[in-house]
Amino acid sequence: MPEIRPATPEDVDAIREVADAAWWDTYPGTLSRDQIERAVDRLYDPEFLREVVSEREDLLFLVAERDGELVGFGSAQQTFADEVELFTLYVHPDHQRAGVGTALLGEVLDAARAQSVDRLRAGVLSGNQQARSFLEGHGFERTETVTTEVGGESQPEDLFERPVE
Repeated sequence: MPEIRPATPEDVDAIREVADAAWWDTYPGTLSRDQIERAVDRLYDPEFLREVVSEREDLLFLVAERDGELVGFGSAQQTFADEVELFTLYVHPDHQRAGVGTALLGEVLDAARAQSVDRLRAGVLSGNQQARSFLEGHGFERTETVTTEVGGESQPEDLFERPVE
């Protein structure tokens, strides 16, 4: 099993590397090259990530390590009195299907239980079948489809929920 711990500012470059690898593994064919580049640059800007990791006490930001290597990360926040939203859950493609995502999700669920919320919510681009399957395999159900902006263009996003038990 991977070691799960809170992210630190020193993890930022590795977080961006995992995000970049995951986006390029997942989204070609769904998003254009420009959309992927713009999205990764905006969402995983190192300065922004350092600020988030070091100053946002209301945000749970976890990393997963194997043999000292950062191989995944996840972030979540209580957004309503009865809900935690899973913002990110990424695993480097070389480490997928090895329990890393499940371990990260387990830690998020433990934190949600500690906050006594009723449900965990997550959004996934509709074209990301791998993430949809992962969530469904962990008890999430699709509740609706909305439109979100990715890399300057509108994309359908499926929203999922699962109870926190």
